[in-house]
Amino acid sequence: MLLSVIENPTRRRILMALVREPHYPLQLSKELGMSQQAVMKHLKLLEEMNLVRSYPEQSDQGGPTRKRYVPTTKFTIIVDFGPGLFDVALVKVAIRDVEREEEIADEGANDLMEAGDKANQLRGMVAGIDGELEEIQSRRDLLIEMKESALEEAAHLAENQIGDYQVRRIVFEFIKRPELTPEQIAVNLDLRDDLVRQTIGKLRSVK
Repeated sequence: MLLSVIENPTRRRILMALVREPHYPLQLSKELGMSQQAVMKHLKLLEEMNLVRSYPEQSDQGGPTRKRYVPTTKFTIIVDFGPGLFDVALVKVAIRDVEREEEIADEGANDLMEAGDKANQLRGMVAGIDGELEEIQSRRDLLIEMKESALEEAAHLAENQIGDYQVRRIVFEFIKRPELTPEQIAVNLDLRDDLVRQTIGKLRSVK
């Protein structure tokens, strides 16, 4: 469901704006070059998915109360796909439910000279983090390649040595998901518990 929500480029642009700073629908409408009504439809869906929330804010010019939108969840979606390999992982963490406050006073808010030192310090920190993430990704790429090779071999093993289709599914899942119990494998594959337990029992009895 998350993939279906964020595949929309307009919603991605809205989220990119909101992670930068809270926005009013009118601000988003101007930034995206679309009607406020269309923006509200996207915000409504994002709110229903608990990706954003709104809070009321009084107008500083005496106008009506306005809604400001902020992100509420942080998540990572990882999809690994290749011969013998299809894994999807979702890591989702709720953000503390607090309203973001402006930390820079109105006077001097546009003073780039004062912000320069801190901006360069943060830029260097982000560059260092990106470098470490690249190293982690390189190690992950190698591990994924090794896992893909093992699962491809598992698929060939099942296909060449086991005649029954459902048993092949069980054997492949047994190899692919070592953390699962026979009962969990049966649920995942929608198969009878006794068939799964019997198959896995035979696999484990081989010395």
